Amino acid sequence: MIAIIMIHDADHVRQARHWCYTINTTLWLVNVIVYVPAMTALFLALRRSRRAAFVTSLGGILVAYSFAEVHLWRPSIPVWGIWNQNFFKLGVDAISWHILAVTVLVGVGVAMAGAYVSGRQSASSSH
Repeated sequence: MIAIIMIHDADHVRQARHWCYTINTTLWLVNVIVYVPAMTALFLALRRSRRAAFVTSLGGILVAYSFAEVHLWRPSIPVWGIWNQNFFKLGVDAISWHILAVTVLVGVGVAMAGAYVSGRQSASSSH
């Protein structure tokens, strides 16, 4: 999850350079929030916490939904600079569309994997 978010962010840097747009410090700081669920899940997994799978699942859902919302419709909280407009209005290229699609699909897959592990943990603890 962390890797695909980083790829997604790198694409935004590429877009900004192409559009001669400067990503300001506030936007960089707000963007850190996107990493919190995945980093928390990783930390919990490294500590072998039973909550890691749930947090992983939740983080995957949040990334899939929020990235789709921001880039296909509009953000609920307009703090994303030029990306307060959706990809349709921005006229992004095929690279950005593919990265967005993969990001959403990875988020869904990570959520499903986390849910599967959570279910297995629940089943094993009930025996």
